[in-house]
Amino acid sequence: MYDVIIVGSGPAGLFSAYNLVKNKVRSILIIDKNPFPSGGMLNDCKLNLTPDIGMELDDLFLTRERALELIKEIDSIFLKFNAPKELYGENAESYKEWVERAKRNDALLVGAIQRHIGTDLSKDVIKSFRKYLEGEGVSFTLSTNIENVEQENSGFELTSDNNQDFHCRNLILAPGRSGSKWLRDISKKIGIKYSNGKRIDVGIRIEMRRESYPITDLIYDPKFKIKTKYSNELRTFCTNPGGRVTLEHYDDFKLVNGDALKNKKTENTNFALLNTVNLTEPLTDPFVYGRLIASATNILGGGLPIVQRVGDFLDEKRSKGETFFDSSRWYDRVIPTLSVGNTVTPGDIRMAYPYKIVKSLKEGLIKLNKIFGNTILKEENLIYGPEIKFYSLNYETDKNMETNIENLFVAGDGAGKSRGIVGAAISGVIASEGILKKWKI
Repeated sequence: MYDVIIVGSGPAGLFSAYNLVKNKVRSILIIDKNPFPSGGMLNDCKLNLTPDIGMELDDLFLTRERALELIKEIDSIFLKFNAPKELYGENAESYKEWVERAKRNDALLVGAIQRHIGTDLSKDVIKSFRKYLEGEGVSFTLSTNIENVEQENSGFELTSDNNQDFHCRNLILAPGRSGSKWLRDISKKIGIKYSNGKRIDVGIRIEMRRESYPITDLIYDPKFKIKTKYSNELRTFCTNPGGRVTLEHYDDFKLVNGDALKNKKTENTNFALLNTVNLTEPLTDPFVYGRLIASATNILGGGLPIVQRVGDFLDEKRSKGETFFDSSRWYDRVIPTLSVGNTVTPGDIRMAYPYKIVKSLKEGLIKLNKIFGNTILKEENLIYGPEIKFYSLNYETDKNMETNIENLFVAGDGAGKSRGIVGAAISGVIASEGILKKWKI
């Protein structure tokens, strides 16, 4: 019988465990379906060191002052485990011109101090984090999928797919964004209260030569918010200077994403442009809507995501394999970091996306192009789809992240309590503090 079991070894899980061992709790087990911790920290590992990105303070029951204290503490722990010391965005004066350019084009540039760890260095940081926790008595059970959770007199019983049973007094469910469907299924079984989020981000990932996006010399991952004439909100997300476009594999479809290494750079930069869709009756399930778009895009790509030259997108033409590197249109100037034909298929994203979303994305590209002086809509640049960010359900919790089921807490992106590494870590700390307060451990 453990004092605490944590399902999920991402930032929410690791930081909740860290706070517990700091307060002398030693009977802790972290379970994860993956063979290596820890969730989104393995992909690029960008830290947004501001309350304005990746979290809603009201959802976390935090004042801005307290959030800043927690962010400082979380950043110091990353440094303790050998995260790079270099920071971006410290000097707001240095990117003031970009703020003004955005304003002139009906956009908002959200300033932030950021730390980039990189996919290549994140594993070492995670290994150091895990080694510390194990030294403090925390156990890890990886490559283990929990299929059932049940309440019992003294707490909870968890059963895995290989018929292992685990017992605990307190339970934190923090499965990450990829585990959001799992958490929904478990919640239905045991009666955790939640409601549909009714919103989803559908967009594209843009890839270009690194020099076409010079703002990243000052802000590693610039966050632009753009309002369209449809009253939709677009935002840039997950910028990777010198990075690469990657694939995310789901059970029945593939999405595009992006990352970057710290010590080895490509000649390209990529970022997502996301359109927030607020669903209304009769379709209010964002999972269903997102899967429909993702599946349609993959079908048109022959089972793969689609890549399209900006020139073809603007001409409302499909990109084709035989002309994809056409030097007469300078298409050979931007070489995609995903293998064309093997991992992505030349095609027409407009065929898979709803008309209103396509129009909004095009308007957002035009505004970004004005901000950057005609470098975004170069014909040779690349557009990938589907890029979809699923919002989790809204789980009802108190200020300590405790659900309607006593001693059961939720945290992180998969529980809808954050949208990124730092926000997830904060929610994990709050959940652990709830356990400490409740049980006076």
